[in-house]
Amino acid sequence: MNKSEVDKYRTDIHSRLEELTIMGAKQNSDLFHIKESVDEVKVLVKEQNARVRTLESSVSRIQGVGSMVTVVFGSLIGWLFKGE
Repeated sequence: MNKSEVDKYRTDIHSRLEELTIMGAKQNSDLFHIKESVDEVKVLVKEQNARVRTLESSVSRIQGVGSMVTVVFGSLIGWLFKGE
């Protein structure tokens, strides 16, 4: 290898290194953006879970009241139409 080939090789290596550095910085910024987005999604999911828990509790109470009303009306109808 002569001096011009060595200089060309060094220049190519240096330019590749710069490209890799730029790509690495771009990937780091992309990863940072992705991490922020995931953190926002986690917060939103926690809020939704709290709302869902409240709604499930309300539905359970309504089902409990409905089942008690059904038992009372069923007993009343059975008592009214019992055969002697």
